[in-house]
Order: sequence, then structure tokens, then C-alpha cells
Amino acid sequence: MIEVRNLTKRFGAATAVDDLSFSVRPGVVTGFLGPNGAGKSTTMRMIVGLDTPTSGEALVNGVPFRELDAPARTVGCLLDASWTHANRSAGSHLKMIAAAADIPVSRVDEVLTLVGLADVAGRKVGGYSLGMRQRLGLATAMLGDPEILMFDEPVNGLDPEGILWIRRFMHARAAEGRTVLVSSHLLSEMAQTAQDLVVIGRGQLRAQTSVEEFLSQASSAVVLRTPHVDEFASAAREEGINANFDAQQGVFLIDGQSARQVGDLAASLGITIHELHEKRASLEEAFMALTDQDVEYHGQESAR
Repeated sequence: MIEVRNLTKRFGAATAVDDLSFSVRPGVVTGFLGPNGAGKSTTMRMIVGLDTPTSGEALVNGVPFRELDAPARTVGCLLDASWTHANRSAGSHLKMIAAAADIPVSRVDEVLTLVGLADVAGRKVGGYSLGMRQRLGLATAMLGDPEILMFDEPVNGLDPEGILWIRRFMHARAAEGRTVLVSSHLLSEMAQTAQDLVVIGRGQLRAQTSVEEFLSQASSAVVLRTPHVDEFASAAREEGINANFDAQQGVFLIDGQSARQVGDLAASLGITIHELHEKRASLEEAFMALTDQDVEYHGQESAR
């Protein structure tokens, strides 16, 4: 389990992480989300002892990472896939890590097979694609067969097959009872990967919840398509219902009502319904609504 307690990190006058607290439970994939500059990478680095907190603490199974008896067997992390020496082969790199962590060398072949790099284990890493480097980073993280896994943007450089593979990889590790924390800017992928969410902005906690609860708290609307536009619009006004007609899409977008309530109103009017359903906000929409004030750099939309 990972616990972050009142964690703060300052770099000079800049505060990267600000009194941040959250926990990551085992058995599920937890998505770690936030805009650029929110403090996600800094937080993950503090969890594994690469950065020292200004105040507060990050605990792994109840103790700071540096106090773990066998850190490589407890935590596996992929924070930067580009750090591997370019002139060293994948096999040599993993054997070096195994020797330093007192891990049997037989484990090297096991993790290379696990991530699909067994056939290229003898090639120099400098000739690897970014996606292959990501897989090598995953192999390194899994070398000690750890109970806790942390991945920072693990799908960078992966093709669709690779993204699907790593999604299944993380689900399988969580199903084994491991703790899995993963950050990503690909929110559509996180919607399919994570069960829990930790959302931060400007170094502060914005939300910790399940994906389902996070989406349920976001705005939603009922979509109604009917050829009887004027009749429904008039009835909605009389009932005090906020029904906005999108002429481009040819549908009503109705706030504050369930699909059943809208359907009952249409039935009472005897009008034909061609489409009726509740449209929930996507993870991307819910995330943007929550963190819009935390985005440091807003691009200007092109004028046409």
C-alpha cells in the first residue's frame, strides 16, 4: 500500500507539491491524473526516495522507501524509459539490476518473456524504439516480482496493440492483489484502465474516488430526438424543464431530468421519440471541468 501524508515539495520559491495526502489500495489500478506541472512526477519520485520532501512523508507498506529491507522486491517503478545505457543490451541491463538487488539471474529471462522482448534481449538498447524501451522499463520494474508497481506515462510510444497489452498487463497485476499506480495524459485510456482515481492540480488534491463515482458527479444530460420539436419545447417550458434544442444535431439536451421523466413527458404529449438516452460526461470532460483552473498554459483556438 502507498500512503502520502501532507507531502510538500518546494524548489526554491516554486511549490511543486502542496500538503498532498492520498492512499493507493491494492487489488485495483489507480490512475494518477493532473495537468502538466501538477506535481505527479515529483510525487512519484518522492514515493521512491528520488526526491526528498520539504515536509510530510510518503510511506510504502508503512515505512519510507529508503527504510525498506528489499526495495526491489517491494516496489517496481517505471518513471523514465530513456535512462537505460544505449550501448548495453536489454539482457545485460537486467542482469546488472538483478545482481545489485540480489535477484536470481534466472528472473531476467522470465521478465523479458513477460514483456515480449525475449527475441531481442541481445540487441543494444540504443537501437530500440520508444515502445520497446517502455517494455524494457516494465521488465525492470517486474524484476523483483514486487507487490507495488508505479508507472509514469507507460503507454508513450506504444502502438494500439501495445497499449491494449499494457492495459491487460496492469489489470492482471492488480488482479493478483498488487498495488498499481499509473499516471497518464491519455484520459480515454485511463477510462478503460483505472478503477480508482487520484486527481491533483497545482500540487494539491482535487479528488480521490472511484472512476464510477467521479463520472457520476460530473454533469450529465438527457438526449431526446423527436420530429415534434415545437410541441416538446412548449411542454418543457410549461413544466419548467431546461430543454435546449441543438439545431445542428437535431436533438434536445435536457438538464436535471432522468430519461424516464423525459420519456413520460413525451408519452403524455403523444409524440414520437426517435432517440432517448442519458449522456454522461466522459472522463476527459469530467477531468477538464475539475482541473480547468489548474491548467497553466491555455492555447488560443484558431480563428477561421
